[in-house]
Order: sequence, then C-alpha cells, then structure tokens
Amino acid sequence: MRKIYSLELLRKLHLSRYTYYNEEYDEVYAWYGANEIKIFNYTGTEIGHSNIIRNDGSDYTASEVVNERDVHISIDGIVNSIFNEEDNEAIKDEK
Repeated sequence: MRKIYSLELLRKLHLSRYTYYNEEYDEVYAWYGANEIKIFNYTGTEIGHSNIIRNDGSDYTASEVVNERDVHISIDGIVNSIFNEEDNEAIKDEK
C-alpha cells in the first residue's frame, strides 16, 4: 500500500467504503456508498468524480442501493479509459 503523505487526503478517505490507489497517475478513487466515485490527487484535492455504471450500462440514481461489484467495475473502466487515451495519443504522435 502506498504511503499517504497528506493528512487532508487521509481525512477525506477515512469514511470511504472502498478506495483504489492508481499510483501510475497519482490518483485515488474513493466510494462512500452513494452513486458516484470521487477522484483525489495525493494532496487531498478532489480532481473529479464519476457516476457508477450498472452492468447494463445505465447509471445509478441517488436513491438506489449500489452493488459493490458495480463500483469495482466502474473504477476499472475509469482506469482502462485512461490507459486507452494514453495509447491513442501515442499512436497519433507516431503518425
């Protein structure tokens, strides 16, 4: 596990139900039980958020109970899209 260098980040993550550390991009994904994932950098600044997607591709609403498996799949989708964008940019640079 990565060392946390920011007390602000630790303060924001201590109530999360699931946390994923993306060390390659210096991002932390946190889910608090609601219908969205918050994205932080290692200083604790929120740099984005994303809705959780069901298996069928639809979004959860704020009043629905979120399946934790869908949280994992949504975070995997975010990370995969980052890698795909990076690959596409590398291909464009080669042309």
